[in-house]
Amino acid sequence: MTTITTSQIPSLSGWRNYLRNLWRWREFSWFLALSNLKARNASTSLGLFWWVLNPLIMAAVYYLVFGLILNGRQGESQFVAWLLSGVFAFNYTATAMTSGANSILANRRLLVNIRFPRLILPISALIETGIGFLFSIIVFYLIAWPADGVIPRVNLIWLPAAVALHSVFNLGLAGWSARLAIPFRDINNLIPHLSRLWLYLSPIIWPLSFLRDRGGLVEDLALLNPIYGILSLYRTALMGREMDLPAVWIAIFWTLVLGAGGILSFVRHEGNMVRHL
Repeated sequence: MTTITTSQIPSLSGWRNYLRNLWRWREFSWFLALSNLKARNASTSLGLFWWVLNPLIMAAVYYLVFGLILNGRQGESQFVAWLLSGVFAFNYTATAMTSGANSILANRRLLVNIRFPRLILPISALIETGIGFLFSIIVFYLIAWPADGVIPRVNLIWLPAAVALHSVFNLGLAGWSARLAIPFRDINNLIPHLSRLWLYLSPIIWPLSFLRDRGGLVEDLALLNPIYGILSLYRTALMGREMDLPAVWIAIFWTLVLGAGGILSFVRHEGNMVRHL
């Protein structure tokens, strides 16, 4: 395998070799992800269901506070479905960032003793979190159907595109957190706080109509939120909302900037990881 270090500028052939190596190690990434899932769920009674139950409890709290007490559901008739789609999708992103950092720190011995593309570790972490996220989509309909009358419609054909775009975005963020986990070992203590701040600043627990009385600039800034376009695409697929093309382009832009950027940064620095562990 050709390892790309910070002193190398990856050539087209270098990236081809790297991608070829990633493909060779694809079964290992699945084995690692499924092994971690099995180990994580072995000590709990509910197992994989905790991947859904945690964001579900969080959504219930936000519904109580923002939907009922603060009446934050103004202008959104399907607030339960709106809230669940946002919380489940955002939890996928937040968990991917934490798992990305853990994938490096928890596999020091593996990194030292085995030569393989290091991006396999964030990928395996993403597979692990992605399995829980896909399971949560089923739970979404089990709740949104009786609560808001939301059922699968023809717009569901957009779901694979939403998941694919979201997964590349999340892999990039996992790459950034994994890349920073070595020089900054405390990053896992910061990620939950940064994620919570990002959640509060996103149209997840409140609809965009909540900002319309606060001026057009505030609403425009909310639309530039990196997660907004992805959430909009999910709500088109899951709730049958009209496609918001500007939001889709925003999602693609942030996937290229943060997603692809995080992957490239990780690969360029992976050659120096072992010496700093």
